Amino acid sequence: MKKSFLIIFSFFISISSFSQKDSIVNYLDKSYHKIAKERATYIQTIVKKDTLWLATVYFGNGKMKLQGHFKNKNLKTKTGLFKTFNDKGNLKTTQVYNSEGKKDGKYNYYSNNGKVMTVGTFQNGKEVGEWIYLDENLTRRAQIIFKDGKVLNHNLWDDQGSEIKEELVLLKVPEYNEGSRKLRIKLKNELIRDLRKKGLKTNFLLKCEIGKEGNVQNISIVPKLESKYEEQIITYFANLKGFQPGIIANMKVVYPLELPFILK
Repeated sequence: MKKSFLIIFSFFISISSFSQKDSIVNYLDKSYHKIAKERATYIQTIVKKDTLWLATVYFGNGKMKLQGHFKNKNLKTKTGLFKTFNDKGNLKTTQVYNSEGKKDGKYNYYSNNGKVMTVGTFQNGKEVGEWIYLDENLTRRAQIIFKDGKVLNHNLWDDQGSEIKEELVLLKVPEYNEGSRKLRIKLKNELIRDLRKKGLKTNFLLKCEIGKEGNVQNISIVPKLESKYEEQIITYFANLKGFQPGIIANMKVVYPLELPFILK
């Protein structure tokens, strides 16, 4: 991981060297807090553009994670168009912010192949009007009408296009059945303990997805570890049971998850 960040950092030198006053490079943890370079999950650049400040966050592999403008370099107030991306470089969301830093304008959520799956509008920070939700096959699954951020009405369809009558579940993130605290204890007493016994001293970030049936899938590790450690970690999570899947507009969805592991 250290090597990969040094490579990326050398690229950013060209950005920051033209003016120390007009450009900043930060190293961030998973929650976007500043951290030492050796422990960083992301790299952030902040560059002055006319009267605004353009902030860009990069994954460890150099791909852009998010980008948008702020009114000041303290990054307190977003303004204009913001974009987010997945670690493959594919566009995931677009959102417009007004001069007060509130969501104001069209919101789009994209599939991995660039198709719009969710589209709606914010007005002064609140959902308004018609929002449409599609599944991976681009089949309409929900139509929700908002006013001032509150749901006025909704219509739902199954994956065959037949209307269904259910209470609306707008958003539910994946959960471990026994709670996040029990999950942390389980990982500490099982996986982390065994990795330390085998000599692993490297901090790492586990990236995965919680599938529609609550299974853990598409597991990867940053930075790359010795194969004996990676195999143990991947096998452990592939066999880890007890997750409830994420839900968006009554659809079970594949939901990304990142877990940082601190071993030193």
